[in-house]
Amino acid sequence: MLLMFYGFFAVILNLIIFFSFGSLITGCFKEHRFSATLSVIMGFFLYYTLFELFCIPMTLKLQPLHLLAWIWGAFVAVVIIVSVLLHHKKWAGLFRETRDLIGKKPLFFAFCLIFIGAEAFIIIHCYQFTLDAAFYVGTANTSLATDSINIYNPYTGMWQDHFEMRYFFANYAINDAVMCCLLKMHPLIWTKTVMEFVVVILFNLVMYRMGRALFKGDLLKTGLFMFLTGFMSFFYSTIYTAQEFFVTRTYEGKTLLGSVVLPLIMLVYIMLLKDHRDIRCWWLLFLMSIGSLVLSNSASMLFPGALLIFMLPLMLLKKDLMIGVKTGLLMAPGLASMLLYVLYVKGYYVIYTMPR
Repeated sequence: MLLMFYGFFAVILNLIIFFSFGSLITGCFKEHRFSATLSVIMGFFLYYTLFELFCIPMTLKLQPLHLLAWIWGAFVAVVIIVSVLLHHKKWAGLFRETRDLIGKKPLFFAFCLIFIGAEAFIIIHCYQFTLDAAFYVGTANTSLATDSINIYNPYTGMWQDHFEMRYFFANYAINDAVMCCLLKMHPLIWTKTVMEFVVVILFNLVMYRMGRALFKGDLLKTGLFMFLTGFMSFFYSTIYTAQEFFVTRTYEGKTLLGSVVLPLIMLVYIMLLKDHRDIRCWWLLFLMSIGSLVLSNSASMLFPGALLIFMLPLMLLKKDLMIGVKTGLLMAPGLASMLLYVLYVKGYYVIYTMPR
């Protein structure tokens, strides 16, 4: 029972951290209403983008995991404090608005809590056993046990002569190890319970905002949309769909690409159709262009491709060449990551795990 409450605390802590990070950006959009859901979504990608800036240098310097954990933990604490100091009035106003909205629409919020809770309960108890799935738990557990960053093979525990560049930038699992180090939680519990719950919440936040955008704020239609998208996920669970990852491999970085990043690009497209100069959308895409690479190396191909599919028609519809320029810049991090990986595979460079 105590472990269950500790796990629930870890889920809430994640949401508070993402909200704090996101508030630093959304709190500056004076022409738009301060949004809790948008803050959490943007904060998620900002969190992993900044984590990469800490993780990569320490990986190259062959520093121990616990040092990264304490430095990152201190940085996160500072961000939360700064966010509170800068935007506590907006937080208080948002709390009052949310309280009033819950009072007016209690059934909708009760539905959201029950539905998301039931969805997370089923997914957490799904049977999950694949080689890829084992990688995420194995990386977090091996990094924690050896107090290192990407040096030991998570499948065998053996020392690696050089860094595998397929995972060098995809440090989602390393962040799992860092949080386990800070919270003293076993990687199996963190990955297969805490982060699964967090992914389910993020997915539903995106569906909520998409429903509001499609149905012009109608909560009844939005609730039905959320229910159907979540319900359908359990009936398209094949290796060829994102739902297979969402239901059975929820804690993998690829799951976030299919269940959060792709729908989010579509949501941004819907928002840009209304106002293609909406600065919030371009900031979100910028954070996604880097943050998605931290989730999985597959983002180096998936994000630029998906972005081009949506933004090219938008450029033609709005007849604005700047949309094409912005899209090209947003595709650059993914394409650069893909180029680095190809050069590594072709043998043009290697980064060793020991000084030479």
